[in-house]
Amino acid sequence: MSHALNRTNHYSGVKYKDDPTIFAWDLMNEPRYEAQSPEENVDGTTLRAWVDEMGAFVKGIDTNHLLGAGIEGHGTDYGFGGDEGNPFVHLQQSPYLDFTSAHPYPTESWADLSLDETKQLIRTWINDSHEKVGKPFFMGEFNVHNVDRVAWWSEIYADFEAAGGDGSAFWWYQDRNIDGKFGVSEGAPELAVFRNHSAVMAAKSGRTPSPTPDPTDPTDPTDPTDPTPTPTERGACDVTYRLSNWGSTFNADVTIHNTATTTVDNWALSFNFPGNQSITQIWNATQVQDGRHVTATHPSGYNVSIAPGATVNFGFSGTSQADTNGPASEVTLNGKTCTTS
Repeated sequence: MSHALNRTNHYSGVKYKDDPTIFAWDLMNEPRYEAQSPEENVDGTTLRAWVDEMGAFVKGIDTNHLLGAGIEGHGTDYGFGGDEGNPFVHLQQSPYLDFTSAHPYPTESWADLSLDETKQLIRTWINDSHEKVGKPFFMGEFNVHNVDRVAWWSEIYADFEAAGGDGSAFWWYQDRNIDGKFGVSEGAPELAVFRNHSAVMAAKSGRTPSPTPDPTDPTDPTDPTDPTPTPTERGACDVTYRLSNWGSTFNADVTIHNTATTTVDNWALSFNFPGNQSITQIWNATQVQDGRHVTATHPSGYNVSIAPGATVNFGFSGTSQADTNGPASEVTLNGKTCTTS
C-alpha cells in the first residue's frame, strides 16, 4: 500500500480533554491508489480496505474523533478528473467514516468547468452523499482563480445551501502573501461571502452568534455585570433534530445533550415520526422501528454513555410519501422526556 501512503497526508485534531463536548476530527487527505489496474482504478478495493483499517485504528484511540477520507471527488462518472482507485461512493461507505468530502477546483486547466457545471457537480456529490452513502457532505477544499471570485463564491455557496450541503471550507486563508493563486488574505472581498455562508450554515445547525453585551444598558440581559441573571430551567435532556427534506426521501441529524447532573448509561432515544417515514440507513447508532415509533441506541462498543453536559450525535436516511416529512415528536431518553429544538 506504499503508493497510496505516499500520496496521503494525515492531519490530526486535538481533543479538548477539559470539555468532553468538544472534539476535533481526523482527516486522511486526498488518498489515491491509482494506475495499479483498470479494475482497481474504478472499484477502489485496496484503498477501501486501507481506509477501513486506518479508520478502525483511529476510532479505537478516540471514539469522539470525526473521520473523513478527504478525497477529491474525482471520477469519470463525475466529469471531474479520472478514476484513481478512490471511488466517491464505495470508499466513503466505510463504516468508520462519519462524512463524505470532495475538493472542487473547477478552474484548473484539467477540470475546465463553467460556473453552472461546477454547481451541478457539487449537487451531484451532495445527492450521492445523502442518497447512496447516507452521510453528510463536507466540501473540505474549494477555490477558483482567474475568474471573478466574489461572483463564483456567491453563486456556489448559495446553491450549496439550497442543495442541502452539510459543511464547507475553502483553500486557504493565509496570514501573509504566500500563495498568489489560491491564497485568501485579510480584507479580501470574497471573505464577506464566506461569512454570510457561515452564518447560514450555523443557523442550519441550530447555532446563532452570541449577542454582544451593552454595558451602558442596565436592562440588557446579556450584560455580564448583571448580578441576578434569570436562571434557565433544565430538564434531563435536550434533543436537536435537523431535517433535510427532499420530498420522498430525507436525512435527519440528531444531537442528544445530557442536561442532567448524572451520566446516562446505555442511552436509548425514542421518538415518533409524523407519518409513514421509514429509516433506510443509520450511522453512529442502531435502530428498531415499529410503525411510526423508533428507538435509536448507542453503537456497539463506543459512545455508550453521555456524561453530564456532554452530547452524542447520530444521523439517518429515510423514505416517505412526498411532503409528509416533519420533526420528530414524543422524544424520550431512557424513558425521560426531552425538550426538543
